[in-house]
Amino acid sequence: MADKLTKVPSSPFESPDHSDYLMLISLKLDGMLDQQEKVRLDRHLEQCNQCRTQSLLWQAIDQRLHAAPVPELAPNFSHQVAARIARQERQRNLQVGLVLTVLTVLVWALGLVGACSLVGALIYTNLGSFAATGQFLAEAWAVAGVVGQSLWEVILESASTSTTLGIASVYLVIVVGALAVWCIFIQRSTQPVRSRL
Repeated sequence: MADKLTKVPSSPFESPDHSDYLMLISLKLDGMLDQQEKVRLDRHLEQCNQCRTQSLLWQAIDQRLHAAPVPELAPNFSHQVAARIARQERQRNLQVGLVLTVLTVLVWALGLVGACSLVGALIYTNLGSFAATGQFLAEAWAVAGVVGQSLWEVILESASTSTTLGIASVYLVIVVGALAVWCIFIQRSTQPVRSRL
């Protein structure tokens, strides 16, 4: 355990002092040292042969990298990349559309099978009560007809005066205007954001 605490670095670059100077060498190559740090590094490089060698090696590598020619892109490179991205997006949208279509058809088919099964089960279990249900619907239709006929007569009688006709016209204009405003609001609020810009 004492050996671990008093371990001497096997290389001078493993010691904290040299790692700091290696960082300063790197920053010097990038032009990021202030004057005080440059002086500190230069003093160390005068005394330390290993750091000076490392500095010269990194300078040579840096000069070779800066001297290497910069490759030029093909003239239509950006257009080709944009076309490829658009093609991939269209393909992805087509795949998503096909998957959604298949899922929609499956959901509708399952819903239709379920509804048909439910109706079939109701018919099968309630065969005796269909006559009573039919009679109830006939009576409800007769009541609705009487109420409708009475309302129609009241409307015709009240429309014979000009004041009632004016009030009804104003009411009709207000209702149609409110519906139009509501339709425009719904249409604008459901548009994608991009199409509104």
